[in-house]
Amino acid sequence: MGTKIIQNDLFFLEVVNRISEGERVRIRAKGNSMLPFIRDAKDEIILEKPNKQSFQKGRLLLVRLKDERYLLHRVKKIDDTHILLHGDGNLTILETCTTEDVIAEATVVIRNGKMIIKGSFRWNLYRYLWPRNSFLRRVGLGVYRRMRG
Repeated sequence: MGTKIIQNDLFFLEVVNRISEGERVRIRAKGNSMLPFIRDAKDEIILEKPNKQSFQKGRLLLVRLKDERYLLHRVKKIDDTHILLHGDGNLTILETCTTEDVIAEATVVIRNGKMIIKGSFRWNLYRYLWPRNSFLRRVGLGVYRRMRG
């Protein structure tokens, strides 16, 4: 079966529609901003409709930013209306959005056919052991990239 290329807007419009109907959506990861937890073009992500528990520090949210970009990043900080997001593989870049910009929550990462489920031991290893300090994060990413290849 060949690969089909779909414009981002059309792709995410379909994702938004399916999520709003209560479906779980499985997509392939694109980009390196969530390394080492989520790997570009290798891992898949299962997305679900967000609920009240989705809006907590450490959760992975798919959002649509004001500049029309879509991204899946970890919640760093949250208040009543605003969310500060940070990709695990980003050193300094932070994004801000509102709760209305949230499309879905990632609940499963599929790596080599095996599921890493939100709240599982492996999921929490990535969440809690990955450095928050930008220097240590830079070192960790450098080591990871050298080991991978």
